[in-house]
Amino acid sequence: MQKQNTGSLRISEEVVVTIATAAINEIKGVEGIKPNGGVIKKFFVKKESVNVKIIGDVIEVNAKIVVKHGYNVISVCEKIQEAVKSDIQAMTGITVSKVNVVVSGVSFEKK
Repeated sequence: MQKQNTGSLRISEEVVVTIATAAINEIKGVEGIKPNGGVIKKFFVKKESVNVKIIGDVIEVNAKIVVKHGYNVISVCEKIQEAVKSDIQAMTGITVSKVNVVVSGVSFEKK
């Protein structure tokens, strides 16, 4: 059976940002996602805190995060990279070339 051309399909950058943000927020040790200017707690995200570039048929993700005190920063970042890449590829079918994570702060519990 021959596949018919039924039109074009596009996935917006906002959708990819939403997928990446959800993946980041599920990682233990993440306090929040940090935009320029301050800490944003989980689920309240500004666009500049997680951004994506769709270049041809690949995606590059950049995220700024705040890690909770007591968690291994490298381990948290590696888990973020794995989760973001896996979730985006599973949900969109588009290859993720890079997930760049910048730790811009460490949060301490207030007593």
